[in-house]
Amino acid sequence: MCESAVGGSLGVSEPARPEKSLEREIRAFHWVRLLSELSGRFAGTDQEGEAARRVESWLRELGFDEIEFHSVPSRPRPGWVWAMHLLLAAIGCATGGAIGLVLVGAAALSFRREVAGGGPVLSRVFPARDSQYVVARVGSRRPRRRVVLTAPLDAAPASALFAGRLAERSAAARAGDRPPRGLAAPPMLLLDLALVVAAASALGAESLLALGARTVAAAVLALGALASLRWASASASAGANDASGVAALLTAAEQLAAQLPPDVELWCAAVGAEHTGSRGMHALLEAHPEWRADNVAFVNFAWVGAGALHYLCSEGELERVHYPTSLLELARRISASGSYGAVSPADVAFDTAGRLAARLSPHVLSLVALEPNGLPSGFRARSDDPAPVDTELVVRAADFGCCVLSAYLRGDAEPLAYV
Repeated sequence: MCESAVGGSLGVSEPARPEKSLEREIRAFHWVRLLSELSGRFAGTDQEGEAARRVESWLRELGFDEIEFHSVPSRPRPGWVWAMHLLLAAIGCATGGAIGLVLVGAAALSFRREVAGGGPVLSRVFPARDSQYVVARVGSRRPRRRVVLTAPLDAAPASALFAGRLAERSAAARAGDRPPRGLAAPPMLLLDLALVVAAASALGAESLLALGARTVAAAVLALGALASLRWASASASAGANDASGVAALLTAAEQLAAQLPPDVELWCAAVGAEHTGSRGMHALLEAHPEWRADNVAFVNFAWVGAGALHYLCSEGELERVHYPTSLLELARRISASGSYGAVSPADVAFDTAGRLAARLSPHVLSLVALEPNGLPSGFRARSDDPAPVDTELVVRAADFGCCVLSAYLRGDAEPLAYV
């Protein structure tokens, strides 16, 4: 954890600049490279299972001996889910009448529920193998406080089309100084409009204008379904920037475990099925209801392999989740010291596993590195290879997260007292 100096006007003990370690950077790149070898480690694949086993061996090398594997029901790739809902709505618009309204309504309601993180409805027709995640524990057996580190284990399917559209939307939102809207917002809007068209048809609107609206809606929905099928069948990438979160988690875990206070318990979890609705994180939190207490702090490491380092204030595809202010305020104060380089707040148009913890705990931090377009480097791209990964940034993200947790454990998260 970070060393502390005399507290200043920041209202928190200012950290000393962490020493650079070439050995830690080399080891971080080693972890990223070995995970990147498992090309196509999508949720529920053998490659994801092998990734879990490799993380387990690295945790043992770092001194963790209480390690468990868990399986969690996964979901089909997002491309299949999108394609099915859009195609069903297209058929509904083409059919018209009461039956068409039922089909479009079912597609719209199911899509909103699934993209927002709810349980699967229509996509249950697709088979999906169980996903894997690995959890390690160290520290007090009767803890008064807990610290939980998380990072995604699987890699996102590549999609030049959808990632490019999301980059355009994120860049425009950042230029306008407003929270970006997620990738799922346009198809959800299209489904809502299709629902209006189908309702008009069910109510008896059969004019030439109504028929034209149904035809256009069906055609656009069908094109969206075809584009989603391309996403579903996309080839795998190395997923190096996806793996950078695991490297940061392992780096932080080693540092925290070596200096853990006697009343603190440390958990580390590389969660699977992150890119199919964060099912691994869902299962992890459901398995530990005691983590919902006020004395638990979470730090999630997402993509931290290239770009500018940020701590998230909000995120979301359809429903925007805002992070509680406790660790955000500590992150702001520590970043203002300059000891960890440039670290700034950000709002993003995609989901990380941190949003699930943010709904349960008042102490949550999610770290991500972004390019100027508002997306992580190599986001859903086939070119996400290990070579461009900035290992200094990976280690810096780990050190920054550790320093925020150190300040939290010292009690700096409490309200400032004025005397």
